[in-house]
Amino acid sequence: MSKTTDNLLVKTILWWEENILNRPWWLLLFSVVVSGFVFQYTVNNLTVNTNTGEMLSPDLQFQQDRRRLEKAFPQDANTILLIIEGKTPEQTTAAVKRISAGLSQQKDQIKSVYLPDEGEFFDRNGLLYLSLKELQDLSTKLANAQPFMGKLSQDNSLNGLFELFGQALDESNDTELDMNAVFSKTNEALQAAQDGRPYQLSWQQLMMDRTSEIGVTKRFIIATPILNFQEYLPAEKSLTAINQVIASSLTGDAADVSVRMTGEVVLEYEEMQTVTEGTTIAGIASMFLVCITLWIAYRSFKLMFATFFTLTMGLVLSLGFATFAIGHLNMISIAFGVLFIGMGDAYSSHFCLRYRELRQRGENPRQALRDTLTSTGGSLVLCTLTAAIGLFAFIPTNYLGVSELGVIAGTSLVIALSTTFTVLPALIKIMPPKVRKIEESDQTYSKLTSNWPLVYARPIRWVTYVLAAISLVLLTQVKVDFNPINLRDPNTESVKTFKYLLQSEDTSPMTLTSLANSEAEAKDKEARLEKLSTVDKAMTLFDFIPEDQDDKLALIEELALIVGPVLDNFPEPSKENAQIESLEKFQAVLKKRLATDNSSVMTELDATLEHFLAKLQSVDAETRQAMLNQLQASMLNSLPSTIQILQTSLQASPIKLETLPKDLSERWLSKDGIYRIQAFPKKDLNDLENMREFILEAQQVDPHVTDLPVSYLESMNEVIRAFQQAFAVAFGVIALLLLIIMRNVKDTLLVLLPLLLASLFTAAMTVLIDMPFNFANIIALPLLFGLGVDSGIHMAHRLHYLRSNDGNMLSGSEAQGVFFGTLTTIFSFGSLAFTTHQGTASMGILLAMGLLLTLVCALVVLPAFSMLRFKPRLLKKRSGQSIL
Repeated sequence: MSKTTDNLLVKTILWWEENILNRPWWLLLFSVVVSGFVFQYTVNNLTVNTNTGEMLSPDLQFQQDRRRLEKAFPQDANTILLIIEGKTPEQTTAAVKRISAGLSQQKDQIKSVYLPDEGEFFDRNGLLYLSLKELQDLSTKLANAQPFMGKLSQDNSLNGLFELFGQALDESNDTELDMNAVFSKTNEALQAAQDGRPYQLSWQQLMMDRTSEIGVTKRFIIATPILNFQEYLPAEKSLTAINQVIASSLTGDAADVSVRMTGEVVLEYEEMQTVTEGTTIAGIASMFLVCITLWIAYRSFKLMFATFFTLTMGLVLSLGFATFAIGHLNMISIAFGVLFIGMGDAYSSHFCLRYRELRQRGENPRQALRDTLTSTGGSLVLCTLTAAIGLFAFIPTNYLGVSELGVIAGTSLVIALSTTFTVLPALIKIMPPKVRKIEESDQTYSKLTSNWPLVYARPIRWVTYVLAAISLVLLTQVKVDFNPINLRDPNTESVKTFKYLLQSEDTSPMTLTSLANSEAEAKDKEARLEKLSTVDKAMTLFDFIPEDQDDKLALIEELALIVGPVLDNFPEPSKENAQIESLEKFQAVLKKRLATDNSSVMTELDATLEHFLAKLQSVDAETRQAMLNQLQASMLNSLPSTIQILQTSLQASPIKLETLPKDLSERWLSKDGIYRIQAFPKKDLNDLENMREFILEAQQVDPHVTDLPVSYLESMNEVIRAFQQAFAVAFGVIALLLLIIMRNVKDTLLVLLPLLLASLFTAAMTVLIDMPFNFANIIALPLLFGLGVDSGIHMAHRLHYLRSNDGNMLSGSEAQGVFFGTLTTIFSFGSLAFTTHQGTASMGILLAMGLLLTLVCALVVLPAFSMLRFKPRLLKKRSGQSIL
């Protein structure tokens, strides 16, 4: 600083100490009372805005495109996707109906429930959505099964069923049924009955070729929850209600049905849970490590207590400012508390270590306190200005989440400085720590606390040149991961389900949406999108009008004539007791057939039947009858629903746009006449380059294409632009401020050196450890920026001191303050590296690594380069020999 500025600051500090700090009890009482009122105000008024959609400016083009989509089709915004998966279509359908009915009753937590491909329309016209070839094959199979169904309708019991099985095995009977599939399911039913397990044979799979696939055994429910963004977990109440409905629905025969949930709402909810749990554990661990570090630094419980008390009061006042200025914390600014502790602890460390150093020299408590205020005041004020500028530089950016963080955290540094100059010295004055005076002759310095960075300045500079050159090369390979899914705990249900859906083009949630104002425009965009190499298919409302309807309706009409009479008169399953004789007769026929055809399916069925009959013979009559009746129910109870589905599907009628269900058409054609075109990816979008290519190609067709992938990519692009803008502004303003205060270009460059080198080395390290920048760890950069400048200021101050005073550079309070202040911050953030949330873990790794590099650059590299600026006086060892 200039002499005029320095003298004015010293006079101000001396006046403050004389008139204010001489009344420490009054000062503390006033501070505690104010903090109490501020705390009460904060508790009553501070909220948390967890809506991640508001993290970026709403004026950005991709945000406007997303809002246009949500306005046109609001039913798709903030939804929860449930995937219900059973062993059979019947089991899945029953679970879907129970769960959807239960959700519909939760009016206070669930806004709406939608079942894709469900309802009377699809029950009646479902066959029209098969291809003509698929419908022909199904028609042939059902026609061939007509005699089988006809005979079973005459005796719909276990006895009649196994009699038909026996006839099918008679080589003289020619049947077109796939008996291998039938016998495989029968084998499963026999094993379940023998073990006493619930089982339901699926006649839909046997008669209608409905295998395990999406829309058959895997069904979707889309629920729109009622969210409260004023709460820390906006979806908690809705998700609790959904889980309760699921638990009550999956009982009895549905006990083995699985239900999984995903969607942005669930992803964000589980992410918040993971972050909260991880940071809580990490916070406890870091507090323990910080306490140990401060004890090693201070060797005084009184100074430790004063530091924590000061930080706590500063944090309360900072939260009060956040409440007054912003009114809420967002998903990014909520981390300012950790930032405040890291930066505020550095201020306290410098102050306490300087006080301790002066007391060790023999100064009395009051004189040591005055000299601490005057000697640290200039550097701490300058550190506050530079760090605050680095944070305030984010205010004008479009990244509103970090902009609000900049307002709160930047101001909180001023508050931290204020409490460091008021509350901390008042506490020290009230309870001065005992510090033993150390004579000059008693001082010992290890190699680590000597001036070795000055002694070996030239080799250190050459090593720095080489490392900087390597880092510049690596800088070209820095990666950015813009997919927030990769930041979340991969073991949470929502993430696993999301990635499961990505495996199929038909179910991928990472689709793109284009909007059109007319039918012609919609069809044109669909055709152009389908031509893209990255697009598997594109869909519009018009794709719900089946092709070849006349031919399909003719096939259905013909099939109705063949199987319709049987279906109309098909009875319910028999309620009479099943007889063991039918199984024994079938066993005899089966063994006879095995003499000429020992296929694996029939061999397994024979063995299972043998064991089942043996068990029937070993139990009492009542148990035997119960087992037989259970087998009869397992084999036949699902048949009526299949017959009903067949009956309904044979009543199909021509489909037009006007006849489509309203809840379906409104998802593709808005009330304002806006058409939706949805593009599905051809490649795996877990690969970021595939996702980028998918988006860029689609934007050639429609520059305003939107949906999740665009939001992910454009958000990251905007975040990068925001950081580039903020760093450019912050660096320029800080450099100018340092130049004005120091009035020396070399000193200014010397202070900025740790920041520039640490930033460069940190970016290079992300390449070496294969850790791309992402939405979470990029937030670490403002903190590294502030600490890099602060460390440079403190060390430059120490080096100027060495020009006119004997002493060791690394043993002084400035170097120790930099070391211990940075070390406590490393422990504070480094513990986050062990959380399960991938984003938080990467932020912890990046911060710990960056802070460590900042420390090395400040304590080792900066002194080495300072030798180009000036040479300190020859510092004497106790032996009197020069160390330089």
